[in-house]
Amino acid sequence: MLSKPTTQQVLLDCRRELLEVIDPAVSDPTVKIAIQMLENVLRNCAERSAHEIAWMRDESNLMVGYARDVKSSVGSTPEIDAALAAYDAGDNTSLDLDAVSDSYSRAGECLSVAIERVFAVGNTELHLRGRDILALRLANEDAIKGEWAFVGRG
Repeated sequence: MLSKPTTQQVLLDCRRELLEVIDPAVSDPTVKIAIQMLENVLRNCAERSAHEIAWMRDESNLMVGYARDVKSSVGSTPEIDAALAAYDAGDNTSLDLDAVSDSYSRAGECLSVAIERVFAVGNTELHLRGRDILALRLANEDAIKGEWAFVGRG
């Protein structure tokens, strides 16, 4: 029985079993490569499952807040108004992964149209803030990828 039955722990236990039990018993090089590929996927899924909802919620709040600040600071556009209306009309409270993912997508559209507006007016402060949000998104993506490797390539 698992003492910590989170999705992350289940995936890490599967990964450990794959590496410690199955891999040593296999000698076929093609199957070894498949095991390495599965290990990469399990490791990445474990990391993602532990943080994905929190990351999407935090990023969504930043992206939508940024779009609202762009709208109030340098003026809106029909695209910003539409993106914010679509975000506000959606489910932004459920913690179900599909709902969070949908909310995150709508927040991303808010960020996209807000950055377009900032570029159009040349506001340096908002431009740098938008870049910081994009950097955070990239850092979270890098954490998900972890030590991703192309196995079987030499």
